[in-house]
Amino acid sequence: MKYISLGKTGLKVSCIWLGTWQFGSGSWGYGKSYSEKDCVEAIIASLEAGVNVIDTAEVYGAGVSEQIIGKTLKEYGDDVLVATKVAPHHLSYGEVLKACERSLKRLGVRTIDLYQIHFPNPLIPISQTMKAMEKLVKDGKIMHIGVSNFSLKQLVKAREALKSEDIVSNQVRYNLIQREIEKELYPYCVKEKITILAYSPLAQGVLTGRYGPQNLPRDIIRKINPLFGRRFLSKAQPLFDALKKLAEKYGATPGQIALSWITSRDENVAIAGAKNREQATINAAAGKIVLTPEEVSKLSELSDKAKPDFVDAMNVIPRLLGF
Repeated sequence: MKYISLGKTGLKVSCIWLGTWQFGSGSWGYGKSYSEKDCVEAIIASLEAGVNVIDTAEVYGAGVSEQIIGKTLKEYGDDVLVATKVAPHHLSYGEVLKACERSLKRLGVRTIDLYQIHFPNPLIPISQTMKAMEKLVKDGKIMHIGVSNFSLKQLVKAREALKSEDIVSNQVRYNLIQREIEKELYPYCVKEKITILAYSPLAQGVLTGRYGPQNLPRDIIRKINPLFGRRFLSKAQPLFDALKKLAEKYGATPGQIALSWITSRDENVAIAGAKNREQATINAAAGKIVLTPEEVSKLSELSDKAKPDFVDAMNVIPRLLGF
């Protein structure tokens, strides 16, 4: 497993983190296609493979994700770091403090290693939020401050609101297909040593090699996503073929190569979700793969040619709302 420094902190973290947004979520099949036991085994498998950070949020499974992690860490979590997030409707000074206390209780820890603002909220002054975050650091409730889904402008403003601390990470959607952050945000973060935490690193599974024009997904979450339509899957076929070719070279899977495209450059982290032991083990193994600069460049080139030609609602809607 490759380990990097989190921001400027010197804290060593694995380049692959376990994402737990599925834990406790009925939308992803919790209680039907997988259980709490499966989630626990995913955590254990990740730790066994060298992953040392588990990422969650207070809204994941309405708190169930944090609870499952907390139960598991009581028995297996001596050297595990936990990253969680405060919801955008809890960003006023007092609500941040209350939300943190609830997360601490669910997780069963005294200190949260990385506490992140899940989404910016234009209705609440960032100064209020950051004042609370710094108090939490001072009180020993959290170790480091991070943000999530912040644009460059929002990130700069958030940093300016801090007096004694700095932001160590920005968790954003980033993968071989969805690379919008590369225009402004990515170079800024690299320059300022703010770690990019890439969520949806496999684009909800598009980059696993599992789907194609003749093998469309059946679940509703993917069926309504244009990335899983025949048009885009056909357009991106050269990229998928390249992933498969590199997978053969490294004795890996296409998904592992897609994860490695993120982690082989700079000091990036890929947050890969898993619902069972097998998925967690496969994702973690990607942390051992380091692509050459030429291989990274070739995949990026093919990605450019496969750029989606439809409007991305995830990018447009938040900006229309002022987020």
